[in-house]
Amino acid sequence: MRRPGDGDRPAGSGFAGDLARAFTDTRRPAPFADEEEPALPPIVVPDISDVVLPHAPTMLCDRSGTVLRTNPALRRLAGSADPTGMRLPQLLVGPDSDARLVRADRQLARVRVVRWAQPGERTAVVLVPFPEAETAPSDEAPALDLERATRSGTWTFDLNAGTLTRSEGLVELYRSLEVRPDGPEGPIEGEQVERVCRLLRRDSPSGTGDPGGAADTGTHSAELRPAGDGPGAPVLSCRTRIERTAGGGPLRLIGTVADVTDRRRAEHRAQRAGQRFADLVATITTGVAMLDDRGRVVDANPAMCALLDADLETLRGVPARSLTADPQRTSSELPDWLRDPSDPQPNYRIDSLALLRADGTRVDTEIVVNASPADDGRPFWLLVCTDVGERNRAAGVLRDADTVDALTRLPNRAAALAHADRLLSGPGADRVALVVGDVDDFARVNTSLGHDVGDALLVELGARLQRELPVSCTASRLSADEFAVVCADVTEVGGAARLAGMVAELLRGSVSVHNRPVAMTASVGIATPDVLRAGTGSAEAPRGADLLRYAEVAMRDAKKRGRGAVAVADARSGDAATRQLEMEAELRAAIENDGLRLEYQPVVGPDGTVLSAEALLRWSHPVHGEVTPGQFLPVAQRGGLQRDLDIWVLRTAATEAASWPRFGQQISVAVNLAGLLPADPDFLDVVTSTVTGSGLGWDQLVLELVETSLVSLPQPALDAMSELVRRGVRFAVDDFGTGYSSLARLKELPAQTVKVDRAFVTGVGTDPADFALARAVVEVARAMGRGTVAEGVETAEQFHVLRGLGVNAFQGWLFARSLRPDELHRILRGGGLPTPATAAGGPPDAPRPGAPGQW
Repeated sequence: MRRPGDGDRPAGSGFAGDLARAFTDTRRPAPFADEEEPALPPIVVPDISDVVLPHAPTMLCDRSGTVLRTNPALRRLAGSADPTGMRLPQLLVGPDSDARLVRADRQLARVRVVRWAQPGERTAVVLVPFPEAETAPSDEAPALDLERATRSGTWTFDLNAGTLTRSEGLVELYRSLEVRPDGPEGPIEGEQVERVCRLLRRDSPSGTGDPGGAADTGTHSAELRPAGDGPGAPVLSCRTRIERTAGGGPLRLIGTVADVTDRRRAEHRAQRAGQRFADLVATITTGVAMLDDRGRVVDANPAMCALLDADLETLRGVPARSLTADPQRTSSELPDWLRDPSDPQPNYRIDSLALLRADGTRVDTEIVVNASPADDGRPFWLLVCTDVGERNRAAGVLRDADTVDALTRLPNRAAALAHADRLLSGPGADRVALVVGDVDDFARVNTSLGHDVGDALLVELGARLQRELPVSCTASRLSADEFAVVCADVTEVGGAARLAGMVAELLRGSVSVHNRPVAMTASVGIATPDVLRAGTGSAEAPRGADLLRYAEVAMRDAKKRGRGAVAVADARSGDAATRQLEMEAELRAAIENDGLRLEYQPVVGPDGTVLSAEALLRWSHPVHGEVTPGQFLPVAQRGGLQRDLDIWVLRTAATEAASWPRFGQQISVAVNLAGLLPADPDFLDVVTSTVTGSGLGWDQLVLELVETSLVSLPQPALDAMSELVRRGVRFAVDDFGTGYSSLARLKELPAQTVKVDRAFVTGVGTDPADFALARAVVEVARAMGRGTVAEGVETAEQFHVLRGLGVNAFQGWLFARSLRPDELHRILRGGGLPTPATAAGGPPDAPRPGAPGQW
């Protein structure tokens, strides 16, 4: 068959021409026509077998362009493949007048497309091959490989036919991104097509897209986000160009779609990283400045502005040469300390460089310089400046001695004592004072927030002392959380008490460490030479070590008064310090030689049945007689003997309780632990060896832990407690409600009993606040499945009120004071103790209960 127009036949004649003329009125209008398409009537699909297809390659399609039926000529032209079920945009590319049929072997056949409307909104599509054109080898395969490699694809929109065709690479790209290219609102490329068509319509003189207008011929870009703006949603870049006819009229739109998801994510990460860096630079306390290729300041953080005493707008544009306090030896506009980025070592440190502040004063700094090229290739410098003026002055004094604390850079104990000795040997010795401040409960910071936070807190407190104290005072760090201040003239600051209060105030308040506010207080003690001479009775010049000893004793006296207290040493402070050391040595010997003993206070039920007995430590000193727990327990705490005491009490109590008379009921023994805690690595082993070695039943042991020792227990400690509970051991939370662990913490602990502190029990019958607190503790414990024991019950009124609140057991002088082992045995053999809920009077051989003893 010859192409229409060849030979002697007129153009448009023949079979193809007749079909073309017959189909002219049924083709779709251009997409930029002003008229809107009429509403489509309901689709009626008749039987397609009644349509007779011509011998030319023909397809019968439905309204959506889906191939319903083909003839043999079409299948031969398509490469022996049956395209039934495919859509026309997958088969045909280009305008109907000069289109390409995509064959099964990916080759392209040049055809002319003639469309013939059929009943039932169907269309017969006749393909007229160009007879003189050989089927060209397809270049789609390498193009497809390229699209796959670059994660891109193309689409074509025929402006005359209104058809959208996607390349195979684009289809695969959409599929890999799980993107639906054709949704309820139309194709994903529709918005870009509509936008370009609006531009064509706007630039056309007639407003209808007539090619006579000066329409835009450039490339139009847009980003497609088919799945929304979520963090994981794909991002597609779409660049659309207009292909025109020889006469300048718009022919088709050709779009290139590329997956730029990774690029946009990388840009977003870079933006966030840049913002985080800017925020970090703005918040750090070290000065940071950026210089351009001419050495001029272009940016600086607030710390740098404060260091140079100038705002940012004043600093911008100032050359680094002008910031240098000392004259420069070079004639260049760059100072001699600023290396070129091409230097073999562009990153370096300057240990000491004096900078000029805005007010004309000097500031000694340590500078780290980082020189590198910017994105445009020009060099820039990043400066990190640290004020080392105070450090240099301290180093000048202590240069010849190893007397600097490694953490805080303050003078250490040796330096503080040497400085005090020099002052005490001078003419102003009577005006010298030494202050000791110890942070209250500092171990809580290390345990709860970590040692790195604790170290940062100590550094901040040391810097605060060094910065805020008068010039006559020198701060130092003695050890751990203990600071000292040596004052050369205490009269200048208003006396010893005024100076001690000043130090306490500097060590008090909320300190922000690692963006965490930490509220701190400190106990402070102060000593002066006149008090020291009065205590020793010596006329010799006092020494710094003696002054420090008295100040530390005063500080410990302040701790007894409560958090944040201040004490001034008196003549008895030295005796107290000496007595502390003596009692510590004697207590250690008593532990090693079994010089201690235990007494027991029963815990009874409402009917007087003895449920358990708490072991209470007693010390009969061979010289001083009975030493109360209030006297020797603080000594044990300061001397590090609490763990040894706990182990002695645990083993002795377990051994004695294993021999208690039972009479059909096992009586438990309760041991209060203050030094041997679950966080101790040997906790589980010590308890295990004690129970197995004594013969005590696992379910006869109750371990009491004060509330404050249960804060932020590590997981191994909780595991050790859980293992003991599994074996039968019970845990009790002692003094509950007086600490800072919160009710929420109780829920996490494997504790079975809560002891209501005597502070709430005392006024439970008369004080509404005590009553409310006691009721709250009991109700919370009951809700969590815990039992309750009321401590310090002394009156029948307290008993009845607590019993009405639901307390399970009671302990106090109302029932019995602490009992020796033989007295406890008689109580157990007698069957229990009288309570206000039972008949008055106890067993004949029972000891007299403690006050008040009457109901």
